[in-house]
Amino acid sequence: MQGEVNLFSILSVIVVAATIGLLLSRRYEVTYVLILSNLLIFFLSILSAVGVTGGVFGWVQFELGFRPVYLETGENLYTIITHMFVHASFLHVIFNMLFLFLIGTQLEKRIGKGRTIAIYFLGGLLALATESFMQWSPDSGFSTILLVGASGAISALMGAMLLLYPQDEIPFFLGPIFMQRVKVWLSVGTWFLLQVFFLIAGMEMGVAYGAHVGGFLGGVLVARLVVEVRTSVGDSPLEMEDLRMLARDPRAQRALAEAERADEEDIRRAWLEEFVENATCPVCGTRPESKGNKLKCRCGLEIRFR
Repeated sequence: MQGEVNLFSILSVIVVAATIGLLLSRRYEVTYVLILSNLLIFFLSILSAVGVTGGVFGWVQFELGFRPVYLETGENLYTIITHMFVHASFLHVIFNMLFLFLIGTQLEKRIGKGRTIAIYFLGGLLALATESFMQWSPDSGFSTILLVGASGAISALMGAMLLLYPQDEIPFFLGPIFMQRVKVWLSVGTWFLLQVFFLIAGMEMGVAYGAHVGGFLGGVLVARLVVEVRTSVGDSPLEMEDLRMLARDPRAQRALAEAERADEEDIRRAWLEEFVENATCPVCGTRPESKGNKLKCRCGLEIRFR
């Protein structure tokens, strides 16, 4: 950071760093940590706007938001991360957090914390890159427009959800109507088609539709990569979250939860066997076969389960 930095911007950076530390510890639910962090930083941004004239933004938005021109100048590159935690208005942060809650909680319980973190942040970076290059022109180079918000990263979660669980039913919006249970391919798919339409139609309205589309496609790409990563079959401890992405059936979810709580090895193995009976591959949709200490799917996915 160059020059004097506002106190609330410094506090916001500390919140971002603490958030990343909590996420990497994998002790807490990813979605809830992100929501609390975003809301806290928005509160700090309100405080930073006190006394600022000539606009609606405060120092937190100005100092932690990303400008595409930074890719040319090399300045303030920390904002490629911090911009995902900063929002422009109350409605901006509330709607983003609502969609993060609806999609994030559903995806996280299916694929685990580590994969959710990877899709969120890598997808968010791809969203930022997409919007930045869309703001580039041969005459003026990269734009100085301020980019803030978590919508690109949330769009990545949506892309991952559509790729991995298109037939699942989740609570979501179908247009302006909130529905308790709606197919992912219909709800998330409709949302994505609208973003593409708005982007092609050149609709601005202060919304970075390029980031939405880029983040969504980035989420599809990252999800494909992280789901196909094969779990080590060596002597490393079993990671239960590697099995959660196979627990689409409530019976499989219950069996896996009981296996995690089991104190005795025999009981744990019994619950794992029941889990295998009800497991479903998130990639090809088939039931994986148990071979030794691995589960193997027809698509080639392999996961160590005992």
